Amino acid sequence: MKFEKLYNSKSYVFFETLYRLIILNLIFLIFVALGLVVFSFIPAAVALIVVLRSMNHELEFPLVKTFYRAFIANFKRTLGLSGFFLLLGAVLIFNTYFFYLGFLEYQALVNELIFNFSLILDGIFVISLINACFIRVYFPNLNNRKTIKYSFVLLRAAPLQFILIFAMAILSVYVIYTIPIITLALWMSLCFYVINRLLKKKYERLVASGVKSQEAMDFVR
Repeated sequence: MKFEKLYNSKSYVFFETLYRLIILNLIFLIFVALGLVVFSFIPAAVALIVVLRSMNHELEFPLVKTFYRAFIANFKRTLGLSGFFLLLGAVLIFNTYFFYLGFLEYQALVNELIFNFSLILDGIFVISLINACFIRVYFPNLNNRKTIKYSFVLLRAAPLQFILIFAMAILSVYVIYTIPIITLALWMSLCFYVINRLLKKKYERLVASGVKSQEAMDFVR
């Protein structure tokens, strides 16, 4: 009885969740690094979301095996997404750098406005990239073209949530550069965990009848 009371206590659930987040963060970083980031970030993020959305105190499944199988299952399916966001990101980064140099050289108001506008586009890009990973999990019936489309369109469905996600992305840049040990230990999985909590109810309501979102148990055999 005492063990059951401890097992069901809030402190036990908290530390169990923290432990799982640490393990998942390490797995996520390893898979992203092995794929050289470019083509592995999206499938690794999708696999992370699949595990996180299924993770609760009562459901038991192997974290590493489930993550691996979800990653493999989504790798080829997300190559088109990875290529699109890689190309778009390269164009946006080049534009931002170009406009930044123009602002430094001329110090004119118009150059400052253009540079700030390019930063806004960069922010939308980052949020849409993250959103595309969640769309792939919650709406697996969509092809790459529609996933890209709704990664931008659905930003209007939950504006407050995406403003918070953008703020979290800015905070992530600060954390990565100032406290890298937290990034290695916990930060990425914690961010995706919080984002999933923000979007879960909204996206579950939008899932079409007969469509089943990706879950951890789909990859447990």
